[in-house]
Amino acid sequence: MTEHAAPGDSAADDDLQPRFDVVPGTAQQSATVRAAGDIDLNSAPQFQAALAEAAATSGQVTADMTAVTYCDSAAIHALFTAARHSQITLIIPERGPITTMIKIAGLDQLTTVITTS
Repeated sequence: MTEHAAPGDSAADDDLQPRFDVVPGTAQQSATVRAAGDIDLNSAPQFQAALAEAAATSGQVTADMTAVTYCDSAAIHALFTAARHSQITLIIPERGPITTMIKIAGLDQLTTVITTS
């Protein structure tokens, strides 16, 4: 598993920083990116790198966004970019701002979406 962390990480603010853990895929299983924290203009490049790394191991990528606390248009752009190159499955909360952003952007029409309660 590879971890992508945003710049400025330190032990003191570890819980506040975004994290992107990549679990490589296999021939039978999609690669997974577990995202946590805020995905914004500062951290979106790390998110996009994690998605690209996952896509390099498998044509299918699952992005678990249940621990994402905030995302902006940079995060949505990273997901659209990944969806151009791979089959994407998003795991998102059943309700909340992340789910609303995904639907407004139309990513729910381009990707497979699984909601959790």
